[in-house]
Amino acid sequence: MARRFVAVLVLLALVFAMGCGGQGPKANRGPTVKTRPAPVAEGSGRFVAIGDGRSLYMKCVGSGSPTVVLEAGFGADTLSWQDVQPEVGRGTRTCAYDRAGTGNSVAPPGVRDARDEIADLRRLLARAGVEPPYVLVGHSYGAVLARVFAHLYPSETAGLVLIDTLGRDGRRRQLAIWPRSQAPEIRRGLATTVMEGVDLAAGEAIASRVTSLGGMPLAVITAGRQDNFPRTPARLYRALKRLWDGMQDELAALSENSVHVVALASNHDVPSSRSGQPSVIVRAVQAVVGAARSHARLPPCRRLFIGSDVRCLG
Repeated sequence: MARRFVAVLVLLALVFAMGCGGQGPKANRGPTVKTRPAPVAEGSGRFVAIGDGRSLYMKCVGSGSPTVVLEAGFGADTLSWQDVQPEVGRGTRTCAYDRAGTGNSVAPPGVRDARDEIADLRRLLARAGVEPPYVLVGHSYGAVLARVFAHLYPSETAGLVLIDTLGRDGRRRQLAIWPRSQAPEIRRGLATTVMEGVDLAAGEAIASRVTSLGGMPLAVITAGRQDNFPRTPARLYRALKRLWDGMQDELAALSENSVHVVALASNHDVPSSRSGQPSVIVRAVQAVVGAARSHARLPPCRRLFIGSDVRCLG
């Protein structure tokens, strides 16, 4: 789920964590192209044809509008939302899907970027009869895609939930901090633009153009147990963490109608009940959906999130 891209973002941008099995990134590897989808258990979801002979796997639960669309971290799939989707689906239609090259969805040949992935998503939603507006919930790299979607299609976006994700010009800013003498392989990773057939830099560049969301309901969730900087010297760790926390504050400032909460007991994989706090995501999504429905401001953060395992900022 999100663990491999954690390795990437201490090899790429320190938060597009992906991963199952804790495997490291394969920055020099060519596009990953599945030749056939994995078997799908009956009733667990369905394949939706999106044109050009391609299909994407999708799973929706619940009913109501706006529809919540769940965007997983890099390389992760619908399973990464198994602790979130059922609860959110109690209150509104909630859809998760496997992007091309993840889970059950086959990747097309060649390199693709955020615009391609968003185009896939819009075709998927249209072919599946899932009409806008949408509340996009993105974790890690998925939150970069959520911001790109909101930038390109603001009239279709009713709200955003951004979960422990890279901020504006994040990789460039991280690279500026990283000493040339310290772990040169990480510097090379931070300079990598294409991984597993995805042009990451293109998506980051578009997301960085999002400078204001006006009054769009926005919730930002930051992991409290920062495990994105393993075995990093203390001084460098502190500098990277200050930058990371600052980027989270910048994301929250994109909207005049936002809340920013730190999930204190969670590592980067916030959606997982094993190492994260999916209940914080569920509460944030419920609040954003409610504000979108009523065209109202979000309640104060401290009214939404109560307990010793959370901290409200701003």
